[in-house]
Amino acid sequence: MKALKKYIGNYLLDDGVVVLEDLDRALQKQIAWAAQGRSVKIGDVLIEMQLITRAQLENALARQARDAMEKS
Repeated sequence: MKALKKYIGNYLLDDGVVVLEDLDRALQKQIAWAAQGRSVKIGDVLIEMQLITRAQLENALARQARDAMEKS
């Protein structure tokens, strides 16, 4: 059975740097921007909304990459 991909938002939730409501608001903003032709990754949306720092995102991305390598 193939494991489900863990998204960056899951890592940020696990770290306690965002709550589900923050992530939901950021996802809504990401969708709205996409509708306007602005493609932005969710981590960058969260940074722009000042909900996380670049360091927090980089930490979560590093963990995501490690986990992906361990599963492959």
